[in-house]
Amino acid sequence: MLIETTLDARDMAPPEPFDRATAILRQLQPGQYLRMLHRRVPYPLFEFCRAMSLAYRVNEDAAANCEIIIYFPADERTLRQERVL
Repeated sequence: MLIETTLDARDMAPPEPFDRATAILRQLQPGQYLRMLHRRVPYPLFEFCRAMSLAYRVNEDAAANCEIIIYFPADERTLRQERVL
């Protein structure tokens, strides 16, 4: 079972979502993942993820709300089994 950290950034003003997410991701260990809720797709965060060799998935609903899952690639199978991805 993986450990989730949730960051609800929907009501945060820039650059707080990026700053808070990167602080969490710097502490992330294998077996942990970040679920981020945002009002838009945070493209600059994806460059940070790639630099840290982290994978991510974005789910966007009709109202343009985004759920971003950021994780270690080695955890992808478990995330799929747990129906997170």
